[in-house]
Amino acid sequence: MKLKYSFTILVVGILLLAGVALFATFQSHSWLFYTTECFVVLLLLYLVYFYRRTLQPYDTLISGMELVRDLDLTTRLAPSGQYETDIIVRTFNDLLARLRTEHLSLQEQYTFLSLLIEASPMGVVQCDLDGNMTSMNPAARRMMTPIISEAMQRLPLGSETTVRLTSEPGIFRISHLSFPDRGYQHPFYLIESLTSEVRLAEKAAYERVIRMIAHEVNNSVAGIVGALDNTALRERLLAMASFVTRFAEVVKIPAPQLQLCDLSEEVEACRPFLENLCLAANVRLDFHLTDDAIPVHLDPVLFQQVLVNIVKNSVESIKDSPPEPVQAEHSVPPSWHPTREGAITVAIQKLLPSNHYAPSLTGRAGGESSLTITDNGRGISPEAARHLFTPFFSTKPQGQGLGLLLIRDILTAHGCTFTLQTDPSDHLTRFTILFLAAKP
Repeated sequence: MKLKYSFTILVVGILLLAGVALFATFQSHSWLFYTTECFVVLLLLYLVYFYRRTLQPYDTLISGMELVRDLDLTTRLAPSGQYETDIIVRTFNDLLARLRTEHLSLQEQYTFLSLLIEASPMGVVQCDLDGNMTSMNPAARRMMTPIISEAMQRLPLGSETTVRLTSEPGIFRISHLSFPDRGYQHPFYLIESLTSEVRLAEKAAYERVIRMIAHEVNNSVAGIVGALDNTALRERLLAMASFVTRFAEVVKIPAPQLQLCDLSEEVEACRPFLENLCLAANVRLDFHLTDDAIPVHLDPVLFQQVLVNIVKNSVESIKDSPPEPVQAEHSVPPSWHPTREGAITVAIQKLLPSNHYAPSLTGRAGGESSLTITDNGRGISPEAARHLFTPFFSTKPQGQGLGLLLIRDILTAHGCTFTLQTDPSDHLTRFTILFLAAKP
């Protein structure tokens, strides 16, 4: 029962007793009646004073407690004028001020950490106590692929693993960690891109090896060729020197001289050479370009080298294995229907900013155009897909593993993202390059 209700009952009881006493004294002695009446009036006045001095400050403190319960930390209690109550009021106001300061500090820290996680280039995936993913920052959403998601589900708590993507050049380190909070271990994942670091380490390693081999072989061959009279041996040695020289050319890729170009015009400029390449192999080549200007920044010479290498790989894939009958390609006009004959299509697509084309390519925001080279060759096996864009890896008997390496380095220098994969639904192999829009 609240204190003011108890006080009300006390007042009613005193009034009843006073009424009985007044009635009894009025019957016997008039002077005692007036004396009792004065005592009752004084007692009521004292009760009013007691209420104002005690119960009203008590109500003020109760209101303050309700403010704290509602997390209203800005309101302050006014002094009541009573010494003992004002001590409690001052203490309460001081505690409320400290709570507000701590609350603001925690809010600032939470906001800062939230913004830091959102802006972090490292992917952060938060989980509940059962290990289910609850939220992730933008970097994690960009990195998330089925391969990474599957690796996260298999990764035990407190361990880490490295994942290499299959359809595009990408290496990621995944860590499954936890932090204590309120007596519980909260699990989370960190996803860190190692692509650029590994690529630089690989490049430094194979450049050093290639230069050393090329130097030794060319010096030795030059001396031996001059001393040989056997024509067959001379030709064999010169072929070996040419083989090693091709390796050395990979490490001499010049830095791209970027200039504003129309993507369709650059593809058209390379069209005669590509048609001759496909005609010699009896492979049909179709172009599906756009009439709209697509301004991009690229090096025309290096870009044409990339395009030729991609189409050359497609031609070799078609020659190695007869293609299977497949359905029509959906991303190009219905006039192109691959059949059992070898077929390659070069298609340009202009993308809207909101179009999530090729989810695995969304690591770079702002992409508005894509170039896709599609072939119906033998396709890429799951085993080969795990080693794509790896230095010196090739599925061809006489392959050197330099073609995709050259393409990777040139496209990376252009700031493009790209994928190479065989779609299991239609068995078509697509090399897709995503370009960032350039202002004309």
